[in-house]
Amino acid sequence: AVVSTQSTGGGNTKAAIIRLGMKEMISFSKLYCPSSQESTFFESCGVADLITTCYGGRNRKVSEAFVRTGKTLDELEAEMLGGQKLQGPMTAKEVFNVLENRGITKSYPLFRSVYEICYEGRPPKSLFDNLAS
Repeated sequence: AVVSTQSTGGGNTKAAIIRLGMKEMISFSKLYCPSSQESTFFESCGVADLITTCYGGRNRKVSEAFVRTGKTLDELEAEMLGGQKLQGPMTAKEVFNVLENRGITKSYPLFRSVYEICYEGRPPKSLFDNLAS
């Protein structure tokens, strides 16, 4: 959701980003838990939840405001969520730390972009920079 909202393109661009996200999620899952089943990602708990999250919900809503307003995620979380917490940025940080510890962040350009935008101050419009390299 963090990423699909940050894309400046239309439906095809968002679909491409969701596809890349799913691809990186499957790869990360196999890295972290080799016995994971790829078919799980094509059940309701996988692709359906991913699509729903990217087009609705609090992560998408706050991410949209993040791009539009330039406020920090912490500020927006406090203003918009009434005590609820964002899951996307926190997960991005945890995943990035695992990838960084293994020295493989370049193999996950979308995960890396999300982390850098959320935690290193890269502008949301830079989303595609890592994807092109």
